[in-house]
Amino acid sequence: MKREELEAMGLTKEQIDEVLDKYHEEYDPVKRDLEAAQKDLENEKGKISTQADTIKSLKEDLDEFKDADVAGMRKKIEDLETDMQAKDAAHQKEIADRDFNDLLKEGIAASKGRNARAITALLDVETLKASKNQKEDIAAALKALTEAEDSKMLFGEADPKPVGAGRFIGEVRKDNTPQGDTLRDAIAEHYNRQ
Repeated sequence: MKREELEAMGLTKEQIDEVLDKYHEEYDPVKRDLEAAQKDLENEKGKISTQADTIKSLKEDLDEFKDADVAGMRKKIEDLETDMQAKDAAHQKEIADRDFNDLLKEGIAASKGRNARAITALLDVETLKASKNQKEDIAAALKALTEAEDSKMLFGEADPKPVGAGRFIGEVRKDNTPQGDTLRDAIAEHYNRQ
């Protein structure tokens, strides 16, 4: 009801205010509940719309894989895992071999081995690699070789290797002719021939 309608019925201002107050007492809570319900309805519609979009998107994603060979994919994954494990095992073996070779070289050098290849050929390398205490076992095997009659010549101080057999420039020979003069004469003779 509107105020104008009530005035047309002949009610006074106080009566109109009283009627409108009673009307608002009953109407306002219902209006608030209605507005809250409408807001909740709009929120739920938004959620339903979002869910519908998500379902549509998931169906599109699923359509991409409808022809996929799941068993084939699983097999590929298993193959890749097997390859990865094999490569990891090979890498670990390479590291172990490198570490063993370093220990062997250090042991041969410490026992003053003259020829590392010859000494390594005399050792049971596979047994030493399988050993749990490689360093001590290598040292024991090398010690046995240093004491054995047929292999002790592979150990000891290295023979000095002569660097050169020539004479130094300016070195005096037994005939008291300095080396430099002979060299100078040889160079001059070489250029004179040309």
